[in-house]
Amino acid sequence: MISNNVPHNDFKEGFIVGYQLLKGTAVGIPGIPGVPGVPGNTTAFLMGIKAGIKAAGGTLTK
Repeated sequence: MISNNVPHNDFKEGFIVGYQLLKGTAVGIPGIPGVPGVPGNTTAFLMGIKAGIKAAGGTLTK
């Protein structure tokens, strides 16, 4: 379950948010991958969202 105060520097929370955006909140969360290197123009949370979306079968465009 996602906490009410989402820490925007937390990759794990971002992954859960990204995954649940596509699959819904009533699904199990798959194994969360390791935290990749975070470029200077983003945050670990946003990287987690991207990874969660990809894990859920979604695609990202620029």
